[in-house]
Amino acid sequence: MIIPGSWLTAMHATRCANFRWRVALSMLAVAALSITVPDANAGSAADLDPLLRGLSVRPWWGDPPATTLQGLDGSRHLLPEARGRVLLLYFWATWCPVCTGELPSQIEALHRDLGGQGLEIWAISMRESADRVASWLELHSVSMPVLLDRDGIASDAFRATGTPTFVLVDRSGQLVGRGVGPRDWSGPSARALLRALLNPP
Repeated sequence: MIIPGSWLTAMHATRCANFRWRVALSMLAVAALSITVPDANAGSAADLDPLLRGLSVRPWWGDPPATTLQGLDGSRHLLPEARGRVLLLYFWATWCPVCTGELPSQIEALHRDLGGQGLEIWAISMRESADRVASWLELHSVSMPVLLDRDGIASDAFRATGTPTFVLVDRSGQLVGRGVGPRDWSGPSARALLRALLNPP
């Protein structure tokens, strides 16, 4: 059977068209695979930025330093233990009048008010002995864990350059921000930031 030349030309054109379509679809598939999916934390970071500024908290994103802290009873504490909760690291010292005023009042109130909602606070004594911290605790009642950083390794790792220094860690175990000095933890700015961390979108 002899196929007319016009039919051969039409069949060739159809095959070329189909080939071009397949190439185009392949390129679209490759392009779709190469699209970068936005990081879920990127949106939350943008949402938190005005709340951080409202409390004068410097943003600090990423994985927290891997450090081990010791309780007064000799127990070891690691940050991954708190994953699933919002963690406030409060670096303080018994000789710091701001710390010794803020810790048993505003920080303790935060712990009592929001502990049941997922906030965990670690009060980390900077470069002090267990005896000195224990003596201070005999005069001041706090219900949060009080941990020791006698050699200053954790303080250095978390950039605790002054007292008090606080660091916020979100429920996924990622750093959020840090600040130095006292804050109005009972005020609307602090509570709005903590509510956003405790109830992420």
